Amino acid sequence: MGENSDGYASKSGGDALLDREQIDSLVAAAGVDGTWEILDAFRRSTDDLLAKLHVELASGDLAGAARTAHALKGSAANVGALTLSKAARKVEDACRSQNGAGAQESLAGAGSQFEATLAAFKAVLDAA
Repeated sequence: MGENSDGYASKSGGDALLDREQIDSLVAAAGVDGTWEILDAFRRSTDDLLAKLHVELASGDLAGAARTAHALKGSAANVGALTLSKAARKVEDACRSQNGAGAQESLAGAGSQFEATLAAFKAVLDAA
């Protein structure tokens, strides 16, 4: 399914920031307060992973960066952060292709997607 007018996907598709069904599942399982806690843990983890990616790419450790990007991709997918997961996949793919410049470029996109994702999560949970 594609993106709706709010930038959320009912499943996956388009360039939607969030998979609303995934978020609804989190809320159903953990409640709104629990989902806020999950989101806070996701934010902290993603901050750490993005910082680690910057260090790994700056030092030319493409194998390490690929592993870190893979972790970020999975973490983002688990909470329904579709676009961030796709951006992390681009970083991972570039690293595995030994394309450090492409990985750096994709990492910049992942950082901006992270900020937009946090704002979208806040909007969804504030309305819940």
